[in-house]
Amino acid sequence: MSSSRVGLRLPACLLNISEARRKYIVENTAKVTLLDKNVRKTRQLKLNDIVFYLSVLNIFSDQDYNRSVITIAASVDKLGSSVLAACLEAFQAIDREFQEGIHPCLGAVDLIPVYLLSGVTVE
Repeated sequence: MSSSRVGLRLPACLLNISEARRKYIVENTAKVTLLDKNVRKTRQLKLNDIVFYLSVLNIFSDQDYNRSVITIAASVDKLGSSVLAACLEAFQAIDREFQEGIHPCLGAVDLIPVYLLSGVTVE
């Protein structure tokens, strides 16, 4: 299989935020990953002459833990700015003074794993 195929060149991030009970905060945090601050429209990417969009693949929220995982897929060069935008949104919206849940949390965002798929290097 060629590493130039779109599906093999996209990393995914499972952004963990300390909120699940206020759905609008979780949704706003996810939406911000899809917006370009300059033009406020969905980001469009072109890779090997194929046009695709950044994508929020899944949002999983656990009410007891009061924690959500937002799965974001994007090209290597766009993932960082998308995740950073989501983190900033979460930091502004989630007040840790009043956040409670059975899972220990380090902050508004406490885990940002990035999974490098085949054909993508750490660089």
